[in-house]
Order: sequence, then structure tokens, then C-alpha cells
Amino acid sequence: MTSSKPSKQRKLLFQAPKHRQRRRLSARLSNDLTGRHRIRRVPLRTGDRVRIMRGEFAGLEGKVERVEYSTGRIFVEGMTREKVAGVSSKLPVHSSKVLITELNLSDKWRSGILSEKAKSAEA
Repeated sequence: MTSSKPSKQRKLLFQAPKHRQRRRLSARLSNDLTGRHRIRRVPLRTGDRVRIMRGEFAGLEGKVERVEYSTGRIFVEGMTREKVAGVSSKLPVHSSKVLITELNLSDKWRSGILSEKAKSAEA
């Protein structure tokens, strides 16, 4: 039974186990990837190519450099801001604001899971 109190919901969100935090950081696939793999959302990983869909950097496409499960944010190459001191810093973006355009399938485990899901969706 879940609580309706916002404070308890936030507590559950931040104290969730790592496997649940990873699943929460998933993003939509582009139309051609959705047709190929027969799924709509996939947890983000470093090496995936994404397109920013909202905000100041909308339209920017780049690779995912870092995924932070604790804060629920990802860092994309090319998303930097120049600070007053002249130092450039990377900006975090939420996973719901990006669209995956290319998957990093270098891991056999991940590519196997995607092919299994595609087979089960066809049946």
C-alpha cells in the first residue's frame, strides 16, 4: 500500500534500490528504433545517442557521457554553459526530456534483452 503524502513519496523515490532508480531513468526511442525493437522506452546508458527535446538546448544531439541515478539526471556531450570565471560546466538534463536516436549495443546482455523483447512482442 502506498501513501498519499508527498513527503513519503519523495522518501520512497530517493531511497529506492538501485535497480528501481535505473528503470526510472528511461527514455523514449525514436520512431525507427521503436519499429525495429518493438518497445517504446529503454533505460539510458552511457554511449547512447540522444536528442534534447525541450529547453534551451532543444534539437541538440549528442552522446550520453554520464548517468547519475541518485539525482535522476544525465549529462550529454555538447551541453555546457560558460561560467563567469571562464570555466565551462556540463548541464544535467532529465531523462524525460530526451529521445534516444541510437542505442549503444556493445553489451551482449543489453542487445540480447532487446531481441527477446522484440520476439515476445511479435508473438
